[in-house]
Amino acid sequence: MRIKEIEAKIARLEASPRFSGLARLTDVELDRQIVLGLNKMASEWPSLGAMVSDLRESPMPADKELAGQIEGFITDWQAQQRQKAAQ
Repeated sequence: MRIKEIEAKIARLEASPRFSGLARLTDVELDRQIVLGLNKMASEWPSLGAMVSDLRESPMPADKELAGQIEGFITDWQAQQRQKAAQ
């Protein structure tokens, strides 16, 4: 999936009535929605990791940047989950 396709999906989400509801979500609920969205985006690949790998290998700088952003989010989210489990 190219960055333009992802941007189009985001634009459709932002235009939907559901998007305005995201503003009222807690950080935990918002993170959950992001993870669900990432999983939906990755449905065209065998895994989220495969999608990120394909984005990393893309010749387009925007795809590579998106891969880095997704990896950063996942890393932070996993750390939060481990921290919650340790409490």
